[in-house]
This record gives sequence, structure tokens and C-alpha cells, in this order.
Amino acid sequence: MKTELENSKIKTGFSTPTDYFDTLSDRLIEKLDGELHLEFLPKTSGFVVPENYFAKNETKILQNSTTTKVIRLKSSVYKVTSIAAVLLLTIVSPILYNSIESKNNELAEISYLEMHAEELSIYEVGSMLDNEDLSELENELIYNDLSAIN
Repeated sequence: MKTELENSKIKTGFSTPTDYFDTLSDRLIEKLDGELHLEFLPKTSGFVVPENYFAKNETKILQNSTTTKVIRLKSSVYKVTSIAAVLLLTIVSPILYNSIESKNNELAEISYLEMHAEELSIYEVGSMLDNEDLSELENELIYNDLSAIN
């Protein structure tokens, strides 16, 4: 029984004569005989420039070279960098302002607590703490209790 690969083989197409590739190198060497044969090279290059082409067209070439439009990159670079700077400032300045304000608020709270520590009750101090602060305090108390035991 034939496999699927054997059934799908191409039965028609191009074919080469028998021993074509075996005798190819021998035939090429016989044809060239180790010498350079100039009959295979063309006699002319195929590229021809008309007589007085450059002399006649010199003025046209010079006129065309001066009429090209040049775009100065200097002005566009200034525009792009100024837009980028404005966008950067509008994005970064609120972030910096908020971080400075939060630091100032924290310092004000700390100084207030230090000045009025005797006047504050436990409930007032507890209302100023959030969950993270409370968990930190609990961890410190547990650590201090464990270190006192050891």
C-alpha cells in the first residue's frame, strides 16, 4: 500500500537529459579551454550620451538646481521642542506641587502633635491615624514585647 506522500508526487514537469549534471563541468571546460573568449562580451556598453549633451543642457541643469525648495529644520526643531517643554511642564508641575504640599502637610501635623501632645486625647490621636499607621504601631508593639521577653 502506498503512503500519502508517494501518492502526491508530481508526475509531470520539467526533466533534464540523462547525465546532464555529470557532464556539465566537462562541457564548460571544453568550451572555455581555460582562455578568455572575447566573443561572449558585447562590443559596446549600451549606454550612449548624445554629442554636446552637457554643453547644451548646462543652463537648464543650473536653473533647476536653484529652484528647489529647501525646508529649514531649525525653525521646526524650535517649534517641536517648545511644544514638548510646555507639555512636560504641564504634566510634571502638578506632580511636584502635590508631593511638596503633602510633605508640608505632614510636617505641619507632626509639629502640631509635638506642641499639643499633652492636650490631645487618645481618641483624637487615633482619628489622625490611618490603617497603615495602625498596623505599623501594632508591629512595633509586638516587636518590643518580643525583645523584652528575650
